[in-house]
Amino acid sequence: MKHPLSGFAACPAGPAPAARTPAARTPAALLAAVAVAALLAGCGPSHDASANAAGAATGSRSQPAGTVAVARGKIEVEGGLLDLSPSVAGTVHQLAVKEGQSVQRGQLLLRLADDQLRAELAVAESEAQLAKARQKARAARLPQLRQTLARWQAAARDGAADAQGVDEAAQALRDAQAEIDVAAAEAQVAQSKLEQLRAQHKRQELRAPEAGTVVRLATHVGSQAVAGTPAVVLLPQRPLQVRAEINESFAAAVREGMQATVTLDADGAAPQQLPSARVLRISPVYGTARLQDDQQRGPVRVIECVLAFDQAPAAAVRVGQNVRVQFHE
Repeated sequence: MKHPLSGFAACPAGPAPAARTPAARTPAALLAAVAVAALLAGCGPSHDASANAAGAATGSRSQPAGTVAVARGKIEVEGGLLDLSPSVAGTVHQLAVKEGQSVQRGQLLLRLADDQLRAELAVAESEAQLAKARQKARAARLPQLRQTLARWQAAARDGAADAQGVDEAAQALRDAQAEIDVAAAEAQVAQSKLEQLRAQHKRQELRAPEAGTVVRLATHVGSQAVAGTPAVVLLPQRPLQVRAEINESFAAAVREGMQATVTLDADGAAPQQLPSARVLRISPVYGTARLQDDQQRGPVRVIECVLAFDQAPAAAVRVGQNVRVQFHE
């Protein structure tokens, strides 16, 4: 008859215990028998294999049919956040917005101190007005001088005036025209200086290049702003998208135009599926993963791809949220 434990033939079999009489079954012998039975039971099918099989079954139920690859990603805005800084250095005189505030294109964000520039601008405006007034006054003399010259010329033709009077009238007209030309040049110089100061004044202001939301203010009134150093971070009103990292083992399975399912990957929260997306573009180069890591093998090589949503996600979706992307046919 087959032994009940013959199914565990892979386990090392010890020598068969010798037959004992009932009187020989001491407590120590009973404990030894229990230990042997426990050892034999441990040689049964692996509990890890069962757990892995169960996990695979669960994973296959959570993925859509036809899934060819799975990747991690992040929600981002098309073109990224805008780091805004003044074009010149100076002391922040006014902050016109707060964090979280929505702004429109051209709206003032901050202004640098510009007292001296304002004074120079006022002087330049006065000089430009004066130059234009001088040009206008000199131009007003021309009609009268032309009439005088015409009368002298008519009188000379009738013999009532000599040529000298005509020459003097003509010279007066030429002198007046020359003065007008000089006045026009002075007015142009004054206007150019005014426009230059106005341009400098505009550089003392930082305005929103497009509509968006102020994410962060990296300065305050009285602080020193440095050209090229971000003072305001703006989230532009552009479509949201997903930037995913495809493991190199799945790189050949993903192509442009492929549909994908995007799910928010939040710790301790129920998965939330977002609108479907499609692969917009795939990077032609490999890079090092930033969203995934293998502690045993080291850095993971990935290819980045960008996905566009078929429709805008809900307002609760935020830039920077982690997501899981399942690519499918």
